[in-house]
Amino acid sequence: MKNQEPKDLTCKKVAWTISNFSSLKINAPHYSEIFAVGDCAWRLLIYRGKIDGKSFAIYLEVADASSLRQGWSILAAFSLTVVNQVSRTKSLTKGDADVPDKFCADSYSWGYKIFMPLSELGDPTSGYILNDKCIVEVELFSVTFEGIEPTSRPTHPSLSKEPKDVESKDDDVVDFKDLGKIEKKFVPLLEEVCSWHPSLMDCQKNKSRKFTEWVFTALGRVLQFLKGKKWKDMNEEACEKLRQVWEELEMSRLDLSWLEPLVKSAVNMKGYDEKAEKVKKLKQNLVVVEAELKTIKEKLASTEQRVEMARKELVNAEQDFEEKDLDAKIGYGKP
Repeated sequence: MKNQEPKDLTCKKVAWTISNFSSLKINAPHYSEIFAVGDCAWRLLIYRGKIDGKSFAIYLEVADASSLRQGWSILAAFSLTVVNQVSRTKSLTKGDADVPDKFCADSYSWGYKIFMPLSELGDPTSGYILNDKCIVEVELFSVTFEGIEPTSRPTHPSLSKEPKDVESKDDDVVDFKDLGKIEKKFVPLLEEVCSWHPSLMDCQKNKSRKFTEWVFTALGRVLQFLKGKKWKDMNEEACEKLRQVWEELEMSRLDLSWLEPLVKSAVNMKGYDEKAEKVKKLKQNLVVVEAELKTIKEKLASTEQRVEMARKELVNAEQDFEEKDLDAKIGYGKP
């Protein structure tokens, strides 16, 4: 990660050089290192092949979203660029310095699902990729906090110094198993899973208190989401939100093998109502087709019986009949 110093306090450009680009998994998230701009932790997120493997996607994301207090929001104006390494003037940039996007708990990443066609990006003559390296830049023009003061915000663990133990005055958080301050609404869920999976408590070993708080808050968000949703609620928006909180939790490197199947199953339930309706129609169609097949089988069985009867009648008739040539008997036509 190469950072270019900003010209002023509200503007900063960060470049991310992505090596071995061709080996990146298609339609899978890939993250940059975390960087700080405007007293906020950010990271870039890309997808090599977002739409049926045909589109290159780029997003700017708040890296410490799970650590922020309830009701947080950030207005950030930014642009994203794929650098043309042959000619800088041919670089592709999208974004507006004058139109900020609002980052919040429900929308903590903004960007472009179709930034450019993957075929264009990978074209050897385009200049966007050299030596299997792709360079992506983000330029933040302004960062404005709403609802909370920047100085009162907790930051991402990788950007924080070891925090002092301060008694929380927030009634919405409690000290969870001496691991840190966790929102009350997450505690029953966390206690339950910790009783089932005691290895989760190993998270605290050789880790800072702030890191542990972040990890269990991220886990609490995922558990609360799953508990509060039914399969029919998993529309495209819900699936995207679950994907985001899950990807954040995966950064903790906890053993999540017990939870991963359920999350993936939930994410794959996008369009549940449409799928359920399709299944219903297919079942109805199967009933109709099976009824038609039954009728055909009955008709076939009846026809086979008639064929067998006709065959027997023919055999009986042939036993009482010998085919003869009358001309041969009379001798007609012989000299």
